[in-house]
Amino acid sequence: GAVVGLVTALCVLPFAPLGVANVLAIVWFALSASFIMGMTGVLAGLWSEKFDHLAAVQNFIVMPMTFLSGTFYLVENLPEPFRTISRYNPFFYLIDGFRYGFIGHAESNLTVGVIGSAVLMVIMGTICWLVFRSGWRLKS
Repeated sequence: GAVVGLVTALCVLPFAPLGVANVLAIVWFALSASFIMGMTGVLAGLWSEKFDHLAAVQNFIVMPMTFLSGTFYLVENLPEPFRTISRYNPFFYLIDGFRYGFIGHAESNLTVGVIGSAVLMVIMGTICWLVFRSGWRLKS
């Protein structure tokens, strides 16, 4: 994922120069989002018995959380209760923090985003470790 993002950025740079406001925010939120999505993929892969199950995780969990996180719009422009609901979406903080790294403006409190993503990484990593340690769906 990081290599694809880097190659994409290199291809876009001649046409649309990217500003960088905070390199640390870019690195933190890119790596934490990659880790969280990677652990989600590991859990989905272990849980899935067929390809349709894997597609269900993508279509009914990952995709809605991405589209409802402010990726393509400002969450502050949403009417209530959708504005408040969006603040409970962890993808909102990941995307908002990553965007902050480039443009220097965040809709949310970055401290909440950093702590929330760190906690989610620990939770997802622990769950994956426990699943692997138990051997669930790994042993015949």
